[in-house]
Amino acid sequence: MMNNKKKRFNKYLTIKITVFFIALFIIGFIGLLLPIRPTESQIEKRELEKFPQFSIGSVWDGTYFSQISTWYADSFPFRENLLSLNSSIEQLYGLQSEQIITSNNNSSEDDENIEEETDEDYVDAAITVMPETSGDIYISGDTGFSICYFSETGGDEYVEMIDKAQKKLDGIADVYTILVPTSIGINLSDDIQEQLHSSNQKDAINYISTGVENTNDKVKIVDTYDTLKKHNSEYLYFRTDHHWTALGAYYAYEEFCNVKGITPTPLEAYETIEFSDFLGSFYSSSNQSTALKNNPDTIIAYIPIATNNMVYLVDSDTEHQWNIIYNVTDWSTTAKYSTFIGGDQPFSYIINPDMNDGSSCLVIKESYGNAFVPFLVDSYEYVYVVDYRYFYKYPKYNNSVYDLVVDKNIEDVIFINNAEAMCVTDKINDMSEMFD
Repeated sequence: MMNNKKKRFNKYLTIKITVFFIALFIIGFIGLLLPIRPTESQIEKRELEKFPQFSIGSVWDGTYFSQISTWYADSFPFRENLLSLNSSIEQLYGLQSEQIITSNNNSSEDDENIEEETDEDYVDAAITVMPETSGDIYISGDTGFSICYFSETGGDEYVEMIDKAQKKLDGIADVYTILVPTSIGINLSDDIQEQLHSSNQKDAINYISTGVENTNDKVKIVDTYDTLKKHNSEYLYFRTDHHWTALGAYYAYEEFCNVKGITPTPLEAYETIEFSDFLGSFYSSSNQSTALKNNPDTIIAYIPIATNNMVYLVDSDTEHQWNIIYNVTDWSTTAKYSTFIGGDQPFSYIINPDMNDGSSCLVIKESYGNAFVPFLVDSYEYVYVVDYRYFYKYPKYNNSVYDLVVDKNIEDVIFINNAEAMCVTDKINDMSEMFD
């Protein structure tokens, strides 16, 4: 009797082991099928690792096999589907829907999670409950956050760059600097930021602004921190993405107009268009968190009154006609932030047909500037845009902003950077080199 049970158990065990190894073989075989391996990630917006080139040196030092391993994992067939499945499984024991604390686009009525400011003008809706990690970000309920690290060294380099730009353009154009806090600095309480070891963005921005004031009083500083903080019960930042919304950008535009001494276009004067089901960078960085996937963002874009037409150029004088606010309804859920000014193009320009006073500005930006630029259209006859990360690709000006400003007779040069970019040496160098 016992022998029969033992035989049946051994037979069952053999079947299990056989099935396991067959499944393992099939998965491994699928992983080696080059025709079905993806080459880029739509969700992460990047090219995936390519199969490494063979060399004796890389084989000798072992890097060749390490690169093959990285390629195999990064471009595994159905990788994004598997990540999504993994996130769904983790959701069973990780972040639960009951943990939702507050959404950036809704005021919370839970007094436990709202810090009340002594300032009677507004209520600080900052989240006061510790978020949980998910992939490379932190998630509180349905809202993602990324840590911001500030260094005084990087801040000093930014000050030096702005000073260099102003002196290069002295007597030719006015220079403005706009430093924008990211969502963690506005929507999480100072105490929670400190516990997460995220730099205090108000202090960081003040450090740079004070440095600019002390170094070059000709630079015009646009403060956005206090304004955004006072509106943090509103939908200023996306939950699933690291960018601010167009509403957040509008408040910065108002502050810019205040510094320049012009009247901003009222928000209610704009026609709006909405794009639902947006899942941004936080979604991909969280290994496709179910908490974020189940609560996608809605992009609300404000169409300029004068025109919705623009032109962008990449690596030649070939002009690409585009829309300032492009209809991305049918685009993938992860690409919809590109509704603003065609995304990150090396060089773009917009002509306002309703003005003929020759007024002009140049916006030097990273992707945070994309949502800001449309509001400038009704305030200038000419709006020029340079993405400092890619301007070198457009050969006409040989990466020289000075040549561009002189050629186009530009009167205002506006730097706009988010808090995570304002002290990154590589990015500061990119901006600085345009003024050599």
